[in-house]
Amino acid sequence: MKKLCMVAASIVTLALVVTTLYIVETASNSIYHGIYLLLALVNTVILYIAVSAKEQDDRRDYTALEQIAFRDALTSLLNRRAVDNFIDKIIARCERDGSKFAILYLDMDNFKAINDTLGHDVGDSVLVGVAKRLRNLVRGNDVVGRISGDEFVIILDEINESSLAFITAERVIQSFKKPLNIDGHRVSVSFSIGISIYPDNGVYRLSLFKAADIAMYQAKENGKNGYKFYTGELDEQVKKSRAMNDALEQALVQKQFVLMYQPRINFNNATIQEAEALIRWNRPGEGLVAPSEFIPHAEKSHLILSIGAWVIQEVCRQCRVFCEQGRPTRISMNISLMQLKDPDFVAIVKKAIDTHQVDASLIELEMSESYVMHEAEQIIPTMHKLRALGVKLAIDEFGKGYSSVGYMKRLPVDSIKIDKSLINEILINRKDKELVATMIALGHVMNLSVVAEGIEIDKHLEVSKMLHIDAAQGFYLAEPLEADRLPDFYKTFHEKIS
Repeated sequence: MKKLCMVAASIVTLALVVTTLYIVETASNSIYHGIYLLLALVNTVILYIAVSAKEQDDRRDYTALEQIAFRDALTSLLNRRAVDNFIDKIIARCERDGSKFAILYLDMDNFKAINDTLGHDVGDSVLVGVAKRLRNLVRGNDVVGRISGDEFVIILDEINESSLAFITAERVIQSFKKPLNIDGHRVSVSFSIGISIYPDNGVYRLSLFKAADIAMYQAKENGKNGYKFYTGELDEQVKKSRAMNDALEQALVQKQFVLMYQPRINFNNATIQEAEALIRWNRPGEGLVAPSEFIPHAEKSHLILSIGAWVIQEVCRQCRVFCEQGRPTRISMNISLMQLKDPDFVAIVKKAIDTHQVDASLIELEMSESYVMHEAEQIIPTMHKLRALGVKLAIDEFGKGYSSVGYMKRLPVDSIKIDKSLINEILINRKDKELVATMIALGHVMNLSVVAEGIEIDKHLEVSKMLHIDAAQGFYLAEPLEADRLPDFYKTFHEKIS
């Protein structure tokens, strides 16, 4: 339109010049004066239209530039730059009128798993769906922004009470209990949310973001899918947690983790060599650190995936060493729920077995009864894939929770390990003894090997044998040993019973 108007204006201007020259040369006051005035009017109108069109184009260009500069390209939410500008403006206003506002820092839980399992296109669609749902949860004067890949922020402007931040956070949690429908997939999304309040938790943008980030980190530490208000005490907790995180990452790099092996005695065939691999952290200046001191943190921080992958590789390597020594030994190891849910887990196990060329049946993976029963529907397919590799599967801490016989029939497992708390009680509580006897009978009916763990005294061993336990382990039989001491233990043990 603008170009067309400019061309027309040029033609009319040329006509004006020609008409003017003719009038001057002929000194005529005839009809040409009228033509001149008409052309001048037309030229003015065309130029006005052209200028208006240019202004409209300029406004469109400015809007497009503004969209690029201040809007997230994928979700059309405010980007980090725009969020920062908005916060700076309301801080200035709050300083004048004494009002408050809140920052809700939202981090999506396990977004990487969505990308890994469904692909990045679906992942992008999830982010768009999340943005749309978040916009519908806030008031008209509030702001929603996307500040990085899977991190969002909600700015609640002019709040009288912090309860509004609580209500909004709760609304977010409840809203996303309903899965998103993305390209035929039902995608479950949850958030860890950290909340900071101006001026209670800071008077500068950076300090408010830091407070919200610390609170969000604590929400993740508490199990995700929740929210946490910032308090001063969180600073120290988060510092300690992040220091532990850094130390564990360094431990992996510097190979500070070691495996100990606790022998397991098979009552049905004493020649079978079995052991459970137990991780220890050889921390500089502290010596061997028990797993109870660092595994819970590793599970919260997702480092359990890297540590677990190292354990699998090391177990397969050691299993190969035992085979080359002529002492094939079945080695079991604990795996976490997070590992079982990892889309790459089966491939990680297969790679370790193939790399070290070990018989897969010599590898046993132990899963805690507590999470197997709660997450059975999600993990049973993975368990079948693991069984297809040839590895053995066991339910650890059996009897500690509430096992369902129906689920037990569906689980592709080879053995159950009676929890040591029940073993401790069988000597003093007749009902516990009967319960353990029932569990053993159930296991045998289902063609499962039954193992007693926590054999601490001779009476535990005596009763376990009487109840027809298939195998046992515990400090009374053997403490965890370094790998190179395991062959000597079995040699001595076999000499005693022969």
